[in-house]
Order: sequence, then structure tokens, then C-alpha cells
Amino acid sequence: MEIQESLRQKRLIKNFLENYSKYYDYFELCYLKDLEMHPSYKEIPDILRQILCELNLLKDEDNAYLEFANLIEKVHGLDKNIIEVGGGVIPSLAKIIALKQKKGTITVYDPRLIEENTLSNLILRKESFTVKTPTSNTDLFIGFMPQKATETIINKACLEQKDFMITLCGDGISDEEDYYEDNEEFLHAILHMAKNKIEQANLGTMELTYLPSLKELYPVIYNKRR
Repeated sequence: MEIQESLRQKRLIKNFLENYSKYYDYFELCYLKDLEMHPSYKEIPDILRQILCELNLLKDEDNAYLEFANLIEKVHGLDKNIIEVGGGVIPSLAKIIALKQKKGTITVYDPRLIEENTLSNLILRKESFTVKTPTSNTDLFIGFMPQKATETIINKACLEQKDFMITLCGDGISDEEDYYEDNEEFLHAILHMAKNKIEQANLGTMELTYLPSLKELYPVIYNKRR
């Protein structure tokens, strides 16, 4: 049964890539086309996690996007105007949130977005997000492993005195262009920065938790108003 399921998943992913290969670079396509299925869902890259979610190949207990959406709903609520920064190729998290919303909108920013959408409250922006991006009527900023956009989200939220929640990502940060020596230093610096920015903006306290499926690998930080 496992072999049959693995073959089915590979076939579905192959069909997906035949239609959307232009959204991925050469190395990403090599990885996606040479998959050994049944990986650990904790450590897979987002390009694969998004495809699995899009094709309904993730169980709820393995779906970190669903877990993150549920956490956002519990802490900040979803029936408001939300901006997600760094949504990736497929706006998996935003789609889940849009379906949960009874009112409000979710706007996703990423220069790699597939701009296909059937949901009226889901707004796709195929562009980068900066602290200068207009964000009128926004209530909440979020990011799921947004890598270098993490600091941008924190700075923008605190500048606008709005709530935020981010699932942090340590991988893909440390290269010759970064001033962090390793991923641990990056995470430590982000936690320190977020704490100070939240206090300066009077947004309460910085809170840290973890998603059940990812556990200690990727901490989630957010502000909690007093």
C-alpha cells in the first residue's frame, strides 16, 4: 500500500509540474522530479510542502499551514484584514485562511506567486513587500518561514502598531550576503529584535510557541497585547 501511495503522489506531483514548471528554478525542479516520498514533513522545503497541500496530500496532523492558521485564529482572530509576506509560489496558508474567514481579506505578497484565484477575499500581489508598501486598513501581518522578510514584517507591524505572527525559519539565511554567522545567531538576533520592537511600539509582550507538526525546529513568535 505504501508503494502504491508513493507512486500516486509522484504521479500527481509530476502532473502538477507539467503545468507549473515555469515557476520553479532548475535546482528546485531537479529536487521535485527526483523525490523519495514519505519524507519527514518537519524538514521538507516549502516548495514541496505547498505542492502537497495544494494536491491534498497532507493529513491535517502533518499540515503546518493548517496548524499555523488555527494558531493565528486562536491568538489574533482571522475575521480581519491580513497581510501575508513571502507567501511562496502557491499561497497555501492564505488559501486556508481565506476559506476560514467570515469577513475581512487576506493579501499575499511574493514575486513568485502563481496568480490563480477563485476566492474573492484572497488578494494576490506578485511583488516584493517592503516597509514602504502601503498597508491601509491592515489589522495583522503574518509570515510562514519568510526568511529574510522576517525583519521586514516585524519592522512594518511595529511601525504601523499592528499585530503580527511569524513562523521563523533558520535555513536559507546564512550565506555570503548575510551578516549572521549561522542560523542560531539569526534566531537569537530576531528574538531580541522582536522583543525590543514590540516594547517600543507598545504592542505588549513577545510570545514564543511551536506548531505541533514542526515542534522545536521552527519557533513561532507573536505580540500579545496587555
